Amino acid sequence: MKRRKPVRPDVLKDRLDTLAATFDISTIVPDPLQLVLRYDDPLDQEVAGLLAAAFAYGRADIIVANIGAVLAKMTPSPYRYLASFDRREATRRFAGFAHRFHKTPDLVALLARLARAIEQHGSLGALFEQCYDANDADIGPSLARFVASILAGGTPALRYLLTSPDDGSACKRMNLFLRWMVRRTPPDLGLWTFVDPSKLLMPVDTHIHRIATFLGLNDRATADWKAARALTDRLARFDAADPVRYDFALCRLGILDLCSRRQKKENCDVCLLRDACRFPVTV
Repeated sequence: MKRRKPVRPDVLKDRLDTLAATFDISTIVPDPLQLVLRYDDPLDQEVAGLLAAAFAYGRADIIVANIGAVLAKMTPSPYRYLASFDRREATRRFAGFAHRFHKTPDLVALLARLARAIEQHGSLGALFEQCYDANDADIGPSLARFVASILAGGTPALRYLLTSPDDGSACKRMNLFLRWMVRRTPPDLGLWTFVDPSKLLMPVDTHIHRIATFLGLNDRATADWKAARALTDRLARFDAADPVRYDFALCRLGILDLCSRRQKKENCDVCLLRDACRFPVTV
């Protein structure tokens, strides 16, 4: 076994650009972002986005099913539901909820924190705007302030759902939420125009961490905040204004099992990144 030599940066950029153009919004199923795109009102999209992102762990199709069912019970408007939130009523309404190891009390506790944020600030976007500082080097400090504001007085269990850079976490799900809210082009919504997309960080999960390693874009063993920062810096060489634009397409490779831990010849032979990939190959 040997590893292919790294390709030139211009070749890798070309392959990534082709991948990003190929995996567009028509390939979105399954993805938690589907849930956000069901709504037209930005206030609903913010709420649906944060709920979908908070529970975006596990298989994508199960996330869509479980959180889709939650949002269906908040009809016709997730935002208006939280604006008149009643914790006892919510406990009854969402009885039996389960997503992996999170159950009804966790969901209701999160809804209560979001309802509090809406009561105090008017919307999740308004809260993030108060937390945002354009002078920060990246989105990390703003995200940390946003999470701290929502979680103040909440239960420790919610810290898994709403992660913070202050803990060193890669914050994959929160960075995913920010991608949806900030990026200007589809499939993302571009709602929060006060945020500079260049300050976003890649939502690094096991799929992205593995694929980035295969492409020679990652050399960190752990998918943490430093790994997300380093990967984003490397992608910024290809698109400094919007380095996170590659995330959706790279995620498709993992979610659709087109790039797995074990090499599958039938996938590798047709992969758009095949000549840039440094996956061990047989001689």
